[in-house]
Amino acid sequence: MRCSTAKSLRRSVPRWSISLNTASDMAGTEKPLKIAIAHYHLRRGGVTRVIESAREALKERECELLILSGEEPRPEASSESVRVIPALNYRKTGNAVIADNLAEAFKGEAEKHFGGQPDVWHFHNPTLAKNVLIPTVIRELAKEKARIVLQLHDFAEDGRPGNYSAQRSFFDSEEGFETTLYPMAKQIHYATINCRDRDYLRAAGVPDTNLHVIPNAITPLNVTTIPKKRPFSQDRLFALYPTRGIRRKNLGELLLLALIFGDRIDFATTLSPENPEWKKVHDFWRSAVQELEVPVTLGIADTGQYEFADLVGWSDFIVTTSIAEGFGLAFLEPWLANRCVFGRDLPDITRDFSNNGLKIANLYPRIGFPMEWLEEKILYSEVESMLRRSYLAYDCHMPRNAVMQTWKAWVGNGRIDFGVLNEELQMMVLRKIKKDPSLLDHMRVPTLSLSSESEIRAARQVVETVYSLDHYGERLESLYEKVLSSATSKVKHLATNKVLKQFLNPARLNLLRN
Repeated sequence: MRCSTAKSLRRSVPRWSISLNTASDMAGTEKPLKIAIAHYHLRRGGVTRVIESAREALKERECELLILSGEEPRPEASSESVRVIPALNYRKTGNAVIADNLAEAFKGEAEKHFGGQPDVWHFHNPTLAKNVLIPTVIRELAKEKARIVLQLHDFAEDGRPGNYSAQRSFFDSEEGFETTLYPMAKQIHYATINCRDRDYLRAAGVPDTNLHVIPNAITPLNVTTIPKKRPFSQDRLFALYPTRGIRRKNLGELLLLALIFGDRIDFATTLSPENPEWKKVHDFWRSAVQELEVPVTLGIADTGQYEFADLVGWSDFIVTTSIAEGFGLAFLEPWLANRCVFGRDLPDITRDFSNNGLKIANLYPRIGFPMEWLEEKILYSEVESMLRRSYLAYDCHMPRNAVMQTWKAWVGNGRIDFGVLNEELQMMVLRKIKKDPSLLDHMRVPTLSLSSESEIRAARQVVETVYSLDHYGERLESLYEKVLSSATSKVKHLATNKVLKQFLNPARLNLLRN
């Protein structure tokens, strides 16, 4: 099936086609829809998976696709429809001339591939400042009334001040930054991967007509192993945390769960971080595992001895302690392998899944413990320092009552959540519990009740249906139809401080991220 570029054409024109405005159109000639997708690279990762899903879904709809990347795809990945523009890769410096040349390179590759310009330009993470040229490239295309989709998976405003500062520094003036980063026009549409980010952009001023939620497609793992056949943890349960152990993955809480459940469960994460700065923190937790003598293996797949799919199959359940996610793949993918999920709830993310019919019972909102376990002066100082550094990093004035806003969000009834603490404070708590396990009686300890087979089947059916590749293609179809049926207008801009305000909020900051 193909789709028309306007809903009014659906009955007379096959889907994913544009009627030609010529005499040949009377004879039923159609022109396939041309989509150009751009991203910095095609390395292994979430955005690359999204692009690969789009290629597969759009191929089914006979759409003509061009994928622009700053580097060649991975050797094992398909290079179909891919064109490489090296200047599209990561870069923190540049100037307007280089950006203009990159815009011309975009148009040149499109001309060679399509014989003209695309019907829609689809950019992934254009405001993340991984390449400071991209907002200017988009502005140049927008000046020519190009129809554009800006899909935001991540935000420089969300705990990435280095990116934000680099993007700001690219422009000769604050006005240039302000008028370029978030362009606004009837023909420019924004897409997010969750409703939280949509709500943030809406609050910042993007109209609903130009704002869309496109959740990722989930493809099932090829799992053939079973718990009974695993080569380890034969006498206890095995819980797998499928993650690369960066700070926001909250590994200290994984060690806390190991102390809570004692010798009944072996825990493991899949991969260690590659970034040297994150690796230092990861090594801190490796040492803590030894000191606390907890049944935790960090980076069980690092050596290549075990395949990821095998580890999932060997697990009894999947665990997550992350304090922040973009899409929340860890809450969805396990069900396709017939594994339930246990761990920290992220309501801003999981509400999307609940609204789509997926109920995840084994999630806890927080692990609270008495404030008296910490020195209040030390915590207050850490909070104040975090806030000052965060606002300074974004060159913003810190609100007068910022510390109290954070304190109110973190502390209630004399208790605080373990997940808001940094590594040093978490380790203080872990040492207390190791020394005196009876302290667990004073914690809000999460209960573990594994899902039944019928519950797993029901959850799997929801994920297979709602997050299928076919539904993903339908969502893209709907998005492109709306973009193509939009009028065109002069390009204006969204106030950058309104977007920043959604993220730089004292009540949502965390010592593990900010």
